[in-house]
Amino acid sequence: PEEGYVTLPKEFEGRTVSYRTAEEGENEIILLLGIAAAVCLRLKEKQDMEEQRKKREERLLLDYSDLVSRFIVLTGAGHTIRQAWKKMVPESAEAEWLKRHPVYQEMRITMNQIETGVSEIQAYGEFGRRCGLPSYLKLSGLLEQNRKTGGKNLRHLLKLEVADAFEQRKNLARRQGEEASAKLLLPLFMMLGIVMVIVSVPAFLSFS
Repeated sequence: PEEGYVTLPKEFEGRTVSYRTAEEGENEIILLLGIAAAVCLRLKEKQDMEEQRKKREERLLLDYSDLVSRFIVLTGAGHTIRQAWKKMVPESAEAEWLKRHPVYQEMRITMNQIETGVSEIQAYGEFGRRCGLPSYLKLSGLLEQNRKTGGKNLRHLLKLEVADAFEQRKNLARRQGEEASAKLLLPLFMMLGIVMVIVSVPAFLSFS
């Protein structure tokens, strides 16, 4: 450290050592690449979150018709809303099953709220808001109204809701089929291109 200059070695372990002056702008390039990588990771994270949200909403829509149908059966058998709700919530469901059926996970949360002292009206309202879909908001509204007014036409309204639920499920299945068909187009075009290359290359080679 006290010397004014340092003599760099010409060899190291029998190998010739070469040196060069650091080019200007290398650090800036590395910095830009790091920023670009961070932006890409952030975009990928947002895309994954959006994909998860979409899958959750689709699963909620698929389970909605089954949920309302079971509500009709149980309330028709003489169960109150609370009893029917508790009967539909699986007590020993596996975490992986609940992950595939988020509506029953939300129902379990609602049941725990009711059992710990939260009013049914508030718990049903929060259930609809957590699910976030118009159909579940409508269902929670019907349940809240029934608890407030004690209306006896709940089963009739639920039957109307079942018809809408099956229509939504049919539309969702149609949309998923269209998306699957669109995703298959790219592999089909790639296969078509490969076939054209396989057919055309020997023809060009024969002419040459």
